[in-house]
This record gives sequence, C-alpha cells and structure tokens, in this order.
Amino acid sequence: MFDTVFENSFETIMAFVREMGELGIRPEHECFDSGHVAKLDPLIAMGLVSEPQQVSMVLGVLGGIRPTARNAAHMAEQMPPGRHNWGVIAIGRGQWPLIGTALALGGNVRAGLEDNFYLPDGEMARSNGDLIARARRLTEDAGRRAATVVEARAALGV
Repeated sequence: MFDTVFENSFETIMAFVREMGELGIRPEHECFDSGHVAKLDPLIAMGLVSEPQQVSMVLGVLGGIRPTARNAAHMAEQMPPGRHNWGVIAIGRGQWPLIGTALALGGNVRAGLEDNFYLPDGEMARSNGDLIARARRLTEDAGRRAATVVEARAALGV
C-alpha cells in the first residue's frame, strides 16, 4: 500500500473522459486531495465534461487528504462554478463526523461496507443496510431528506 500512486495526469484523465463520453458514460470524479478537484476546471473549459458533474471527495485514504471537517470544507470550496453534485466518501471510523460535515455544507453522503464497517457507536454493522439506515437518519436529523430514485437520476443527469 505504500507504493500506491494516484494516477491523475491530464493525459490519463482526458483519455478516460473522452472514452467515457463516446460511450455515453457520465464519470464520477473521485478526488483524493483538493488539487484533484481543481483539475476539473480545464476539463470543463475544454468541453470534455459537462454539467452536472458528480464529484466525490474521498478523505482518509493513505496518501490522500486527511479525514477532517476542515479538509472536507476546503475541498467543497474548491468546486468549480456551475451545477455540480458533490459528496464526501470518508474511509474508516471517521466516516460519521464527515457525513455530518457534508450534510451541513450541502453535499451528498455515502455509506457502506466498502468504506467502513462500524456504526457511530462502534458496533460492527451487519450489512450495508445498517450503515445506509444510519446515514439516512443523520440526513433527516440534519433537516434534509434522501432523494427519490427519480430525483437522484435527474440530479446526476442519467
């Protein structure tokens, strides 16, 4: 894991988004640091990606940005102008405070066993359903509501 490199050269990114565009695939941009978010600017300016973009800010991966509320807010501030959907993916037990941060800042959230095995109280989740139910509860406690399938598809442009 110490040899992992986030391959994010413009050459590679442009090849991916061009191919995805030809196939009618809307990319999800997983950003492991604030500079990754800034790389969207020239892609938008060149017309290689169009609104709405789905930007997932991934915090807590070794070699990426540290999983703090300040870093999540900083990354959110780096979003390019326009209509974009952004959310936070937080790895490990720090997921729950960062879900709260994303909700407070107007972003989307993601929870699941791919990122974290534990509920906020430290109990191990039995399934993705446990984690999703808790994320939904946090969403509602923050005065927001989960999108319907139709709303989610419209927001994502699919």
